[in-house]
Amino acid sequence: MNRAFIYVVISTILLCSFNAYAGTARTAAQFLSTDGGTRAAGMGDAFSAISGDVISAFWNPGGLATITEKQAIIAYSNISAMFGEASEGMYYGVMAFAMPVGNLGVFGTALQLQDQGTTTKTEADPRGGPLIIGEEDLGMNWAWAICYSDELADGFSTGVNAKLIRQVLLDESDIAYAADLGIVYAVPLHLGASFMPNKPVSIGIALQNLGTAIQMKDANQSEPLPRNLKLGLALKLIETPAHRFQLVSDYTSFIDKLKETEEDKKEPKFDPVKAGVGIYAFRPDNSQQSIGAEYWYANMLGIRVGYKYVPDRPGNRVTMGFSIRYSNYQIDYARVPGIDIPGGGDIDKIAVMFRF
Repeated sequence: MNRAFIYVVISTILLCSFNAYAGTARTAAQFLSTDGGTRAAGMGDAFSAISGDVISAFWNPGGLATITEKQAIIAYSNISAMFGEASEGMYYGVMAFAMPVGNLGVFGTALQLQDQGTTTKTEADPRGGPLIIGEEDLGMNWAWAICYSDELADGFSTGVNAKLIRQVLLDESDIAYAADLGIVYAVPLHLGASFMPNKPVSIGIALQNLGTAIQMKDANQSEPLPRNLKLGLALKLIETPAHRFQLVSDYTSFIDKLKETEEDKKEPKFDPVKAGVGIYAFRPDNSQQSIGAEYWYANMLGIRVGYKYVPDRPGNRVTMGFSIRYSNYQIDYARVPGIDIPGGGDIDKIAVMFRF
């Protein structure tokens, strides 16, 4: 296999994805937007301009290109805490692996899992009211990706994910196909400070979930995947053997609704500006905005803090986390705000990373 063949395959996948039918409703498979790793969560989910970490597979596949050793990660989130008593059995997890393969670039794979928990099953009670007869499993959603990334020029990396997605709800399910495309450019900027790297600024751009629709019953009830465009910036202010410090930011626009549908036009209160239709998807009020900071001491202890604005989601927006690394093993923890509803709470996330 040579590099030219790899990019022919990538181009074919992307061409199919861009021409896929998007459906008429808003989006399906919302678990694709849940998160992508504990390290990113601690920085407010600002990660699309960061490279060299296996969890780049969930944010910007172009960031995988600078990986120099095999990396694997397993992460778990107790999303049940977000919904209180109404979320028994719910959890979200990710797994990923990446490795460099000679001069061909970096290959990897990633998996997202969302268990939707259970719901109470009832029937009419002859004496009046519902009669609880048991519980019913809502099913598990998952998305599996094959990843490829390479550095095409000094500091300029690109990557692609080919994804297989399954969404389930009780007895209904469907499969979708999608692709992610991303680039990361490390800007050569010599500022003359000995504690700063030669490329202190990185810019990331990623297009995610370009693919076919989820169709649970028929074509009239199909829904598009949560397509989005991410723009990221990372600034490495300190990079020495003992200390590392960087600031990061992401701007995510949801581009799943490219134009008004016939149903939208029939709705007198429909506002394409507030709904983020077409170009309005890039308005700040319709976009997710994240900023974060990360400090590492002697490559053993990492501390993170972030702020994340999500449209139409009230409540606390501050995130935090830390890492402890020993040899080739690393444990990440993050605490992020849940949904501001009665009984809801913050979410704890934990991950274990291996380098070998």
